[in-house]
Amino acid sequence: MFFYNKNKGKIDREKYNFTEDWFSHESESHVVDQFEKFLKKYRKISCKFLEIGSFEGMSAIWMLENILTHKDSKLWCIDPGVEWTGYLSEKEANNAFERLLSNINKSGFNEKAKIIKGKSGDYLVRFPKNYFDFIYVDGNHEAEKVLEDTIMSFRILNVGGIMALDDYLLGIRWPNSPGAIACKNLPKKAIDYFLEIYKDKIEILYKDYQVWIKKIKE
Repeated sequence: MFFYNKNKGKIDREKYNFTEDWFSHESESHVVDQFEKFLKKYRKISCKFLEIGSFEGMSAIWMLENILTHKDSKLWCIDPGVEWTGYLSEKEANNAFERLLSNINKSGFNEKAKIIKGKSGDYLVRFPKNYFDFIYVDGNHEAEKVLEDTIMSFRILNVGGIMALDDYLLGIRWPNSPGAIACKNLPKKAIDYFLEIYKDKIEILYKDYQVWIKKIKE
């Protein structure tokens, strides 16, 4: 299986160790299409990206290879490396984190990527306001944690910056997926609440399996 890369066409996934594909053009959700559409403007400028929940690193590597091409661009990845909403055992999650580290190393972008092993709530508060140009919220999928991550991320997102909220339709589309079954309170509830209370401060760019928003004011 392959995933898209602008500069090199399609890269053989054998270069990396991916056991799941929730991101590429071959996945059912095709979320990479939105990444290409909304992030391409960052290709030639220095920018800071944050990913909450990296799993094995497929989306992180795609951004490093396709978007964060400026020499000064950086990506931060926060991942706990422990059980996520009952979907993975602690051993499986730690194995996924080791694959993340290995895949980033194989990508050759170690200098551009900072991997933080820990819970997002412990680290999001450490970044200054208006710091990131793009934030991808794809961590713990329980509604409570999704709301916490989203609100805390909004504080550290630049005005004019973009945020992507993953799995908005988890449990609605593909209701019998392992991730949907594992969640007690699905992400849609939290994301809908955020969109309502922050409606005067955001522009909704896209709303389907993911929700993409632009921060228009503090």
